Amino acid sequence: MDYISSRLHEPLRLDVMANSINVSRRQLLRIMRSALDESLHSYIARQRVERAVMNMQTEKMSLTMLAGMVGYDNPQSFSKAFKKHFGISPKAYSDKLQSRLDDYIKSRGNGHGGIHSEIIEIEKIELTYIRIFGKYGEDEPYETAWNKLLCFLEKNNALSDTTRFIGISFDDPNITEYHQCRFYACASVQQKISPAGEFGTIQIPEGKYAVYTLKGSYPGLQGLYNNIVVDFNHAIRHGIAFEEYLNSPRDVEEKDLLTKIYIPIK
Repeated sequence: MDYISSRLHEPLRLDVMANSINVSRRQLLRIMRSALDESLHSYIARQRVERAVMNMQTEKMSLTMLAGMVGYDNPQSFSKAFKKHFGISPKAYSDKLQSRLDDYIKSRGNGHGGIHSEIIEIEKIELTYIRIFGKYGEDEPYETAWNKLLCFLEKNNALSDTTRFIGISFDDPNITEYHQCRFYACASVQQKISPAGEFGTIQIPEGKYAVYTLKGSYPGLQGLYNNIVVDFNHAIRHGIAFEEYLNSPRDVEEKDLLTKIYIPIK
């Protein structure tokens, strides 16, 4: 899945993907259907058009450029695949989504009261993660995943006072079905840890970020994200947006939770 996510702009040939993880093509198709509850072909096609929508929100670009960024040779093929998945053209979908977000903000009276950010440069961050599929923020699967991650870190002597706890939401629930949203519960590591079982590794590259702070419970994060999309005053770059959890529900009341949202900018 990480291989596909980082190479959506490439052809993604089945034999190359299978070789990259040392399985046969038939095994790869079987494994992915079992893991995803959809075929590999369907998964890649969906990832391409959903990534395209996120790119549309990032900056204005031609249909040809947009198609190329998600692995299509020409805008006609891209538009056909997009309409097959969403039922309307890319331009119509983008307009509809923007209108929906605007209505969301108006209905809440811009509840975040004029959002503010600080600009910082970060160094690369090495992460170990466990993946969660499903609606963002559901109590039981999230608590289970974080507990598993903590146990894995302790087992590998990788937990310390400097460990940073980070969440990466790879999908936008305004675009992707809730049950197909991917969330990575992550922890920073100072030593190299090999992927094992359900635990993987990923890197957040160095770069410039706009950082927003939410004080309060985690369900407020989606509202803040929606506000950021509508009222974003920076030139965004293509990178990994992520959240950093500065304290824990185990230690403070919900109203005192602090979460920073990092948005990559140019």
